[in-house]
Amino acid sequence: MTKFQPLAFLFLIPWMVQAQFINNGASVTIQSGAVLRIETDFINNSGTVTNQGTMEVSGDFTNAATGTFTSDPGTTIRFIGGTDSEVTSNGVSFAHVDMAKDPSFNMILQDDMTISETLTFTEDNNKVLLGDSDLTVSAVASADDNEYVVTNGTGSLIKNIAANGTVTHEIGDLDNASFVSSDVTGSAYTDATLSARVITTGLTDKIFGATDYINREWQITATGITDYQNTMTGTYVSADAVGTQSLITGSTFHTNDWFFNGSDNGPLEVLASTDELSVSLSGQNKFTTVPLKAFLAGALSGGTMTKTLNTNNLIPLESPYTVSPFNAPSVTAPSIPADATDWILIEVRDATTPSTIISQTSGFILDNGNIVAADGGEFRLKDAPASGHIAVRHRNHLAIRTPSPMDFNNPPALYDFTTGTSQAYTDTNITSNANMRNVGGVFAMWAGDVNNDGRIRYLPSIIPLIPSDALAILSLGLGGNASSSQTNVYSNYDVNLDRHLRYLPSIVPLIPSDALYILSNTLGGISNSQITNHF
Repeated sequence: MTKFQPLAFLFLIPWMVQAQFINNGASVTIQSGAVLRIETDFINNSGTVTNQGTMEVSGDFTNAATGTFTSDPGTTIRFIGGTDSEVTSNGVSFAHVDMAKDPSFNMILQDDMTISETLTFTEDNNKVLLGDSDLTVSAVASADDNEYVVTNGTGSLIKNIAANGTVTHEIGDLDNASFVSSDVTGSAYTDATLSARVITTGLTDKIFGATDYINREWQITATGITDYQNTMTGTYVSADAVGTQSLITGSTFHTNDWFFNGSDNGPLEVLASTDELSVSLSGQNKFTTVPLKAFLAGALSGGTMTKTLNTNNLIPLESPYTVSPFNAPSVTAPSIPADATDWILIEVRDATTPSTIISQTSGFILDNGNIVAADGGEFRLKDAPASGHIAVRHRNHLAIRTPSPMDFNNPPALYDFTTGTSQAYTDTNITSNANMRNVGGVFAMWAGDVNNDGRIRYLPSIIPLIPSDALAILSLGLGGNASSSQTNVYSNYDVNLDRHLRYLPSIVPLIPSDALYILSNTLGGISNSQITNHF
């Protein structure tokens, strides 16, 4: 094995080493202005190597734990040639590193690496592969779609930051550049850093119901910044996108949930803001958390609603609102929440033209009236605009909506329809009935619109022609047999949601009549009266 004795390279012209450069105890100095070119591997087993000029290495660079390597300010380690270079630095700091390899060859880190000045890409299609090692660098120059830092393991690109400003992490996967920039503010910086890595596998699950999203995620962590704020912009490629790109907006994951602070998008970009020191950034449909509460009169008894359909395992996993007149997107729940009374449909409607539906989201209404998402989590509106009306619809109850637009950027802690008629829109042209039914001091959606025409009638009206919901139960629900019944059914004609379908009441066993519920409960016993939707 070759051993180099103490010497200093004083040449101002390149000095070339054709074989491996192996130091086993010598002191080596590359003086200012000199260039040492090593056509294969540099191995510093022991001794001291001081770079005051330029080192060019074609093969691997290994500084053993027993070796000392010093890179003076302003000096350069340049990686050249037509092979990959594996780099083991063992904690030393390089001043400037220049990637100047033949196209498609890379530097591959074997341990953490620090570059005190600049990492520069001077040749085409060179990359630095981090693997499970971190790269700390002050600046990166000349990076583009073909030259960047690849975070192909657990390692991150770490940048020092000393003041407010924009920090760009020139990172990507093995196939695509995917830079992320951070507009950082803080009141104090103490040995502060900002690290980032990008991944395309092992991604955090998006919010249940997301249909438009990217299969890419940036993990961004800050240290040493007081009063930290960061507005991040991640860039992705079109192949990452699922669904409609214009609906994909930035979101951050932390504390076991997704957040949409500062959520925005641009062409192949997602933006989001955070004050959390460690977050994951990705893109998906924008979801706005809007806590809602309503009651269904058909299921209401006292201050809670029956769970009969649920306890008898009759509620389907798939939303019933995919058909006319609802025509909402298909949603399949992973399971039925234990306290669910039934499926419910929530719509966002235009702020100025409430008849215009912007989005529809199926969820569950619980026995206490609270509305949750189809996966049982907190209810969120999908792709909501800045403001709009909230409409609540059920398969056999009259719909309700908010009387005025809601600010979706600052939604209320709870919007409760059950506290009074002022909580729902009132059509002043309708004087025959209120917008909701008063049931013992709480307000609930009118029950009995089994044909979904926006009106509830026991007897049909001839002039004008208005069908009877009670006769629909008889003819459509029971095939015209007035004395028949159905048990353990999930049916629009089951007005009181008790799992039984009857036109005439049954004495033994006692089964209430859904038709008589409409007459006695909804219409107050007046057979030719009508309840009209204020919706």
